[in-house]
Amino acid sequence: MTNQSKIWIVVIISLAVGWVIGNYVIPIPGPQPTLTVPTVTAPEPVLEPPVSEKNRIQVTDTGFVPATLRIRAGESVTFVSKATAPVWPAGNPHPSHDAYPSQAYTLAGDQAKSFGSKACVEYGARKGDVFDPCRLLLPNQTFTFQFTEEGNWSFHNHVRPEHAGTIIVE
Repeated sequence: MTNQSKIWIVVIISLAVGWVIGNYVIPIPGPQPTLTVPTVTAPEPVLEPPVSEKNRIQVTDTGFVPATLRIRAGESVTFVSKATAPVWPAGNPHPSHDAYPSQAYTLAGDQAKSFGSKACVEYGARKGDVFDPCRLLLPNQTFTFQFTEEGNWSFHNHVRPEHAGTIIVE
């Protein structure tokens, strides 16, 4: 290869590198296009009360232990899954879970997409303080609910409705 050929190769490579740097590295003056990213707002999370160490109900493969629990108004009950399959503890009646009073049942929403109670917007998302976790509990997962209304509140396992119990709130 001659020296003149080498010079032309260097010139061509230099021009190509200069073009790349000029077009991709050095900012072009003037208005720049902007990329707008749509903002997605998640539904407000419903804060669950603290896990109750005192009032625990185990959800087992054969039912609830204990099946009846007596508490005072304002106390929380924690359901702990000890079953080998997913469970879904929720208030009666099955499948609407809406016997325990809540303002959430009157909130607007697409009930056609609802799982569980009328206050479940979609699987795993609660739109209010309802006696329904709106999701399955896997082994060792918990659901805690604070009972502020006095009365006898029956509940069941949404997956196996024959498993039932009662919380007596005084």
